[in-house]
Amino acid sequence: MRRLALSSSTLSAFSSTGVTLRSHARVEQPVEGFAVDIVEFAARSRIGRHPTRLWQLLAVVSGAGWVAGPDGHAVPLGPGEAVLWAPGEEHASGSSGGMVALIVQSPVPPVALAEESPTPVE
Repeated sequence: MRRLALSSSTLSAFSSTGVTLRSHARVEQPVEGFAVDIVEFAARSRIGRHPTRLWQLLAVVSGAGWVAGPDGHAVPLGPGEAVLWAPGEEHASGSSGGMVALIVQSPVPPVALAEESPTPVE
């Protein structure tokens, strides 16, 4: 067993505010682009609108926030809820009271698409 210190950084890209990114996994080979990050949204924070390069899953761990897809309509999310954005899909996210989310990025869908919620989040 190796105990690791995980580095963190403030996300400023895409006009983002109040968001801290803590990398948890990166795999250079054989899955280029695969990443797992914990994202801490402060109160009144946001990640500005941008396209995702890969498949991107955002799963809320604690707190509450919102996500918006291509139509820009903000949809609330809470613990145990997640969204999946396809490569190239425009999106944004944020929180009014604070939220911790897990983000998985991958060149292939990180979850089975057959398990989609009956009420899609757009």
